[in-house]
Amino acid sequence: MTVEKSYLRMGERNAPVRLLAFHHGGGSALSFLSIARDLPATCESFLFELTGRTGVIGESPAADFSEAYARFAADAEEIVDRPVLVIGHSLGALFAHNVACLLPEEQRRLVHTVIVSASRSAATTAGTAPMPESPFVVRSPESLLDELRTFGGVQPELLNDADFVDTAVTLLGHDLHLADTYTLPQPGPTDVPHQVWYGTDDATLQEEERVRWDESLLTPPVHRGFPGDHFYLYTRPEPGAALGELVTEAASAAAGSSA
Repeated sequence: MTVEKSYLRMGERNAPVRLLAFHHGGGSALSFLSIARDLPATCESFLFELTGRTGVIGESPAADFSEAYARFAADAEEIVDRPVLVIGHSLGALFAHNVACLLPEEQRRLVHTVIVSASRSAATTAGTAPMPESPFVVRSPESLLDELRTFGGVQPELLNDADFVDTAVTLLGHDLHLADTYTLPQPGPTDVPHQVWYGTDDATLQEEERVRWDESLLTPPVHRGFPGDHFYLYTRPEPGAALGELVTEAASAAAGSSA
């Protein structure tokens, strides 16, 4: 594994398929580490990382979603030179979707599947975005702590550690500010194939919000439920296996087209 530009890079450098992965708010590229390690050898993974993570010197959090995406966009364009899968979890789903919409047309044809996981639709997020000028305007530290408790993904005992809570709330506040400043990518719905993944026990994602992903797509997406809550993607084996099947499918398709 190597750290390069805005991502961690894992796997064989000449692999026929590439994975672009975007983590959830309050998380990091390492959230996808175990999933990437278990993918077939035919896949090289690029695990993108938002600025402002702990231990990264000289990087400030992005001012808004557009600035955060612009940092990823140039790197993503360099990577997409062969069949790719794109996955984003929760906040990361918005970045994954934007890749599908905003890559140059020739590169969009190389995107085998975009997976948007555990996320309200792009239409819902954009339609309700309050557009604050800065973080912690519409979300207070207290409300962000409630989000940590509601969404899970944090060991309960850590929420009794004042230093951890301060760091986690600050990071989450900056990350969710990106969702609060999200606008729909133009020119509109994309024809890139999407799958909408979700945890069947995720109480934070209502079905009517999830199905609104269809509004942003020219072809109806595949909706796939997996056992688990909001963080099912990282805690259950089934999603990783399903992603591995998609990698194998993309690799087979690529081999067939070059034969």
